[in-house]
Amino acid sequence: MNNHYRGRVRSGCLTCRARKVKCDENRPDCNNCTRLKRKCIYKPRRSPSKPTDAAAVVAHNTPSQAHQVRTPEVDLSTQQATNQECLFHEKLSFPDEPYGPGASHSSSQEETPALHVEDLFSPVQRDARSFDHQRDDLSGQQNDLGIIGSPDVQYLMTSQDIYLCTTIDLLAASEASTHSSFAYFVDEVNIPAVSPFDHVNWGRMKVHVAELAIHDKAVASAILAIQAVYKAQANSLPMTNATSVYQSAANIFGTALYDDHHGFNTILVVAFLLCLCEMIIPNETGSIFGQSDGIFVTRMRVWSWNGPLPPISMRILAWLRVLHAAARRSGGPGLLSDAVFSLLPDQATEIPNISLPRNCTDASVPLYDYITAPIFALFVELQKISTHIANLSHYHRSRVTGSDQKEVSDIIGGFKLQMYSLWNARPDLMRFKPGQLRVQFPREVSEPLITLVGICIATYNTEIIETGRNLSDPPFASLEAKQAMRRIRLLIEGDWNSSDGENLNPAYLRPLFLCAIESIDADETKWAVAQLKKIRNPICRSDFFASFAESLAEAQRDKRRRVTTRYFCLQTFGVPPPYL
Repeated sequence: MNNHYRGRVRSGCLTCRARKVKCDENRPDCNNCTRLKRKCIYKPRRSPSKPTDAAAVVAHNTPSQAHQVRTPEVDLSTQQATNQECLFHEKLSFPDEPYGPGASHSSSQEETPALHVEDLFSPVQRDARSFDHQRDDLSGQQNDLGIIGSPDVQYLMTSQDIYLCTTIDLLAASEASTHSSFAYFVDEVNIPAVSPFDHVNWGRMKVHVAELAIHDKAVASAILAIQAVYKAQANSLPMTNATSVYQSAANIFGTALYDDHHGFNTILVVAFLLCLCEMIIPNETGSIFGQSDGIFVTRMRVWSWNGPLPPISMRILAWLRVLHAAARRSGGPGLLSDAVFSLLPDQATEIPNISLPRNCTDASVPLYDYITAPIFALFVELQKISTHIANLSHYHRSRVTGSDQKEVSDIIGGFKLQMYSLWNARPDLMRFKPGQLRVQFPREVSEPLITLVGICIATYNTEIIETGRNLSDPPFASLEAKQAMRRIRLLIEGDWNSSDGENLNPAYLRPLFLCAIESIDADETKWAVAQLKKIRNPICRSDFFASFAESLAEAQRDKRRRVTTRYFCLQTFGVPPPYL
């Protein structure tokens, strides 16, 4: 017991009661107030009334109850969410037990050590008896506070508010590892190399995968990994925790590979999500699809032989081709090993769209699916050619002899003919101007269609520029490449929805980068660099590529020749170029 505690004083003037001293109750001024020259105030008499709501809150919100605050859990084995908003914005709990037939049998998650709230507070606050005394003081003084405004009472109430709030927040933080939401994945995660070209199917994939994750620990851990990596990169945070989450998901994936209850369609989903992590944090992780043998390649080979693939798997394989092309440029090793690459279906025809949501009643959605399918197929074919051209660079094959150069020139000439053929056979919708498309289709269809057509036109012209730089004959941009750069500028400055009003579409990153480094005109380079800075997307590292392009273009003007992209990046920035 505190020896200085003087108990509650319930009689006498308010001044003596606040000071917890005995009052002689002399009126109009008691002896204590007269001696100390204090203002003596007596509480006016009034009928008993119910305590105010504020007083009731203070009286009931004690730390003893704060210890009992818990975030409600959702039992996934019985959860039957019927709409996306309910499904993905709840905090989901993942028990270690299997969810039923076909569920993951991977090892249970590591238990999070219990956090002790008492460790964060002073001994006085941890002393229950002392706190009871403070609570009693407050109970007797809460009505007096509004009259005399005693600093002691205000300090006491503030300290209780701090204690209660920090206790609740700490308990919520301690349960963060066992209660995870997929809302960030569904709403925010977009990969610039893929999602601008296929945003509808990309969104459906995320919804489908989040639903799958409710009953599959491997899928859930992969979603948490890409969420952590994406969030760290988007907010310029250290990758330490995100890399740890990724490694944990990779370990669970490794166990699931040997579990026959996991079909390969699910394995492909998990591998793809982890592959997205590798795209964002290259050179820090290995590539799952980069394996040349082992259980993953074996299971994929057997899976590829067993009949038609579901639309979501077909779509993921198409996206992998696009990502592999981006990872293969500028001397990068790529994402897919030759063994895995050889198992990809040819996909020469249109790739089926992922199924519509069951509750979809908007007729514009299937209309958009139908008219954009051939445009996406053209984009994928261009990426196949882009991969072949990247393989012909001096990073990946010999280019040091005349016979090497002749062979490469002949091969690139053949690929250019393929591109010309694809372009001449492009869908008729790609021949219309934005104004014409707006007249023909409702706004819900015309605006995303105009955006898609614009970035696909830019992609074709980018490949024209890329072939000239790879061939390096002539030593500077050819007339054809200059015309392609001019068309890209017209797209960005025109009415092709290249910007959302503030930020430029990240699909224009590679076109603008090549425009900046292939133009010998300093003003053209300056314009391209300024546009790169408008992208403002940390996931594709647009600010870095703007600085990189500006420095590389200046070095080329000084040397009056092309400068090797990869080696200049290593020399100037100390790292290989990120995926482009």
